[in-house]
Amino acid sequence: MKALSVATFVLGLGLASFSQAQNVSLTTTNWAPYYGDNLEQGGFISVIVSESFKASGYQSELEFTQWTEAMRQVKVGEKDVLVGAFYSDERAQDYHVSIPIYSVFSGVIKHKTLDLDFYSSYEMLDQYKIGKIEGAVVGQSFDSYTFTQLQPYAGTEAGITALQKGEINLFADNLTVVKSAASKLGFEPSHFAMVQPPIEKNDLYVMISKEIANSEKIRDDFNTGFVMIQSNGTYEKILKQFNQL
Repeated sequence: MKALSVATFVLGLGLASFSQAQNVSLTTTNWAPYYGDNLEQGGFISVIVSESFKASGYQSELEFTQWTEAMRQVKVGEKDVLVGAFYSDERAQDYHVSIPIYSVFSGVIKHKTLDLDFYSSYEMLDQYKIGKIEGAVVGQSFDSYTFTQLQPYAGTEAGITALQKGEINLFADNLTVVKSAASKLGFEPSHFAMVQPPIEKNDLYVMISKEIANSEKIRDDFNTGFVMIQSNGTYEKILKQFNQL
């Protein structure tokens, strides 16, 4: 695990003072290029979240760990906030969910050696061995289908390593994340492609533990801060800084 003091982020935007800031503990996993412990300032989603909290008077510290562990820590109140999660009704029972902060496409990713460019049904996909991140939400329709050869992996790097080796045929994730992980592992990113169509366009949220004090207020304050950084131009500046526009 690696802790990142989000309070040290420097954007030169002067949003709020930390003189009387309330502390919140954040956690997530490595999911580059959106967030990760090896990215500049933890990745642009991490910066968006920290600046949203800062705008409402909070100081935050982000720690990276395995995804199921991050969810567990927030669920039981060991950490306050889960960063960058997809929504599901099941998750909404355990966490207070923010307004959406960014959107990404999820889909099934193949290696170029697989002769499959399009699919028309999940029944068709069920002929293949499919991997996904353990505990991850892929999409409502995908997650509700009972795949017979679905295998969990600790993270994207483990999943695409299995894909590269031919241990699985497909990996359910975001293509940008897969290519980033492939490059880090020394695989050729262009050898990975999304089978069309994408499964779903998913919003990213922060999710606040229901087991901590003032959890709904923290959620509402985050939402207020996020609207503030959108209206004052900070959100756009962050995206430009990280070449996301």
